[in-house]
Amino acid sequence: MGPKMSVGIPPQGDARAERGPAAAGEGSATRRRILQIALTLMAQRGVDGTSMRDLASAAGLNVASLYHYFPSKRDLLESVLIEQGFLPIRPVHVDVPGEAADAEPLTLDQLLAEIMTSMFEVEDFVRLMVGEAMRGEPTARAVGVDLFASFESSIEDWVKNNRPDLENGPGAAAVARLLSAMVVGIFIQHAADVLGEEGGDLTALSLDRAREAASILRPPG
Repeated sequence: MGPKMSVGIPPQGDARAERGPAAAGEGSATRRRILQIALTLMAQRGVDGTSMRDLASAAGLNVASLYHYFPSKRDLLESVLIEQGFLPIRPVHVDVPGEAADAEPLTLDQLLAEIMTSMFEVEDFVRLMVGEAMRGEPTARAVGVDLFASFESSIEDWVKNNRPDLENGPGAAAVARLLSAMVVGIFIQHAADVLGEEGGDLTALSLDRAREAASILRPPG
């Protein structure tokens, strides 16, 4: 259910083969060091405030060498997030009391709860993407769009497969947009710390909100 993003792979596979295992290992170590420095700079300055030139300087490289490892700033950002375990975002299975853990297919409340829980699991990443996107940082915005589009697509697929009757009304895409906006809104409420005691147990919160949303879409009759 996570976003399907292309990860920037340094265009140096053939060159590594020619230079041998030692050189390849050295390249991997340099790549990891660049990612660690990039994470530190982004944490301090934000994505927008971290230029490729500044990163190259901090890593003791020239800009051309940096682009050899990461062809674009988006490749760099995605690689930093993957290195830290933020990407790809995978659904977090939520055990729903009274329901079989291996029930197939997922009910709508299970799907929504898993999406919300997966966002809470990588809260720092989502905060970064939302904050940078609101400030107009194009790279973070593009990655954030992919993230939220993947959630919306999962919901739309569920509606199409399980509630075809809705196609005669608002349609699966419209329902998915509304439910996706609800998920994002709940996260923003949590991030803004306006949920009070209710936000103390995020798993329970996800289940409660998911059930509320699913109840609105109960089949007629």
